[in-house]
Amino acid sequence: MTTKSINKFLLISIDCWRYDALSRTNPLFNTPKFDLLTKDFSLADKFFVTAPATRPSHTSYFTGLYPFEHGVYGQTYLKMFDGISNLFHIFADEGYHITGRSERAEVFRFLDYESFITPVDPNAKAQQLGSMEDMIHHLKQPSETPQFCFLHFWYTHGGYGMSGIPGAPSLGSLVNKGRTDEALRYYYAAATHILEFKLVEILKQLDLPKWAVFIFGDHGEGICEELIDHGRTLNQNVLHVPLLVHIPGVKELEFPKSPISAIDLFPTITNLAGIETDYQGYGQDLLLPSEFDGKRLVLAELDSLYGIGFLSQKNLEMPHHRVTSRTTVDNEEISRYTEGVRLWALMDGEYMYREDEQTGESVYRHVLSGEELDCEDPDRFRDAYDEILMNSNYQHLQAQISTPEEKKILEGRLRNLGYIE
Repeated sequence: MTTKSINKFLLISIDCWRYDALSRTNPLFNTPKFDLLTKDFSLADKFFVTAPATRPSHTSYFTGLYPFEHGVYGQTYLKMFDGISNLFHIFADEGYHITGRSERAEVFRFLDYESFITPVDPNAKAQQLGSMEDMIHHLKQPSETPQFCFLHFWYTHGGYGMSGIPGAPSLGSLVNKGRTDEALRYYYAAATHILEFKLVEILKQLDLPKWAVFIFGDHGEGICEELIDHGRTLNQNVLHVPLLVHIPGVKELEFPKSPISAIDLFPTITNLAGIETDYQGYGQDLLLPSEFDGKRLVLAELDSLYGIGFLSQKNLEMPHHRVTSRTTVDNEEISRYTEGVRLWALMDGEYMYREDEQTGESVYRHVLSGEELDCEDPDRFRDAYDEILMNSNYQHLQAQISTPEEKKILEGRLRNLGYIE
């Protein structure tokens, strides 16, 4: 396996990209040009994200850490814990040319890597209408220039491009009327738009034999009876997303049989680049499948105590100095969300176990079918969750927790683990 010469990395994030929005997993999905361009890309069929929202999920991708470790528990948590490395700073320090473009760059505001991500088209007011020429120009650097690039597409989020269309239906009402397939068609159309038009135009410009490429969803989309969107609960449609990988010199990547997580990209990418880091997280190198534990469980978390939205004018226009902690502005706690919850879920690749941290209510489901089942051994998952919390090498960052609610929850965790009485 020859990977020593790799010095060009492209990470493509498709917002709300769920597992069945791809021809390899859905025979009704029609993207012939994208399929041709990516025919040699390897698909991970047991890949899961760490959170059902853009900010915490991307922070896990870029740090290799679970939300409880990097501090962005939910979408409206303002900052990360201090002292965490991320891929942008690591590659910039190594002299790489950095390109970061997003159709909704403001969603990353106040996060440590914010300054590296700019709009797809700086001259466009509406990014979905902007040109990709400037972005592609930055991708096409001289062959000897090391590059780390991140692209984020938002068109698959929210209204799926239906805004302004007369008579556009409410997807929630379609699902409630039993017309879920009809609702899905609108979502699939948006995903097709990204894959078949935008990504095709980008990928065909690159000398792919020189590039390590990772295409993934930051989370999926519900479009089912439990939820229509993504940020309100941990649902199998939201956590199970595609991952397509192209590694120069590797004809077909053999993924481990155990589930893999968004946190695995961090050690995989830094190891491919030959960059040494002080990373001590749970992520593992995808090019070393034999080192994965066959009984591995991967974690996802949802904290909506401070809401599920972030892109308000109040947040986007706030000066950075006013954000005094992850949950305070001018040292005053931000507004609570009365319907907020704290949930965790563990996936073994085939099944998802979800539990409400505050009420203890649980759900056990088949990942692909969504069928709800009786869990014969919930303690297996509870014990595994406790072990992940207890054995984390980033526990010391929890000292940065500042609000009474967070301290109360942390104390409860420590009490359950036997650290305090």
